[in-house]
Amino acid sequence: MYKVVIILVAILIAIMAFFYFGTYSEGVRAGTLIKVSKRGTIFKTYEGQLNVNAFGAVTKGTLDESFEFSIPNDPDLVKKMEELTGFDVQLFYKEKYFVFPWLGETKYMVSDVKANNDAPTSDQRYPGRN
Repeated sequence: MYKVVIILVAILIAIMAFFYFGTYSEGVRAGTLIKVSKRGTIFKTYEGQLNVNAFGAVTKGTLDESFEFSIPNDPDLVKKMEELTGFDVQLFYKEKYFVFPWLGETKYMVSDVKANNDAPTSDQRYPGRN
């Protein structure tokens, strides 16, 4: 009887670890970083929004679409994203299987951000600030 319980607990732990650490997909999204904020009632997490300009099939011009994402608790990444708010960026992300409230509000976890073209460095955007 104990062996069966131990095996069932081990299987349950393996399944939970798969969903917690596993990645459903990985990708890159490009657009204008429009928002980075820390929010939450019990678990404070960093969340962001990217404005993805896509070509509309029905209307002429571009169609604004937003991409909501979560930022892991990485102070360097958060600072970099705050500095790039309002500029065109590429977001590298991993899509998780489930939303875990202590990790973020979305399944999309950003792992890195890269500035496109004319986005300034911290020294250029905030002269005299270190």
